[in-house]
Amino acid sequence: MLTLKKVWAWLKNHWYFPLLLILLIATYFSGRTRTKRVIKMFEISKESYEKQIKEINEAHQEELKKQEELYSTYVNTIKKLEKDHKSNLDSLDNEKKKKLDEMVKKYKGSPEDLANELSEMFGVDNET
Repeated sequence: MLTLKKVWAWLKNHWYFPLLLILLIATYFSGRTRTKRVIKMFEISKESYEKQIKEINEAHQEELKKQEELYSTYVNTIKKLEKDHKSNLDSLDNEKKKKLDEMVKKYKGSPEDLANELSEMFGVDNET
């Protein structure tokens, strides 16, 4: 009984120590729960970040692939156009050669008429 009276007297004078102890214990247990929640939140955030980065990288790779395909199509189209243009020029040159041969035969005796016809054909002024 004497011990209880001494403990009671001590608690009356130092009441803030037990209260502080109870608050620390309560904070510790509630803090652990909050800490776990915060850690889980950071883990979810990290997973979301990694997923977004992965999607961005995949989109970038697909965009590069499309650009490469477009460039390949462009190069092939340019090569085809150059080939077609060259064949058209070759055929045009052959046509002009045939016309020139025909004109030379046609205007064999009159060089002035041949010159006039050639100037019209090539778009050159013939001032003779």
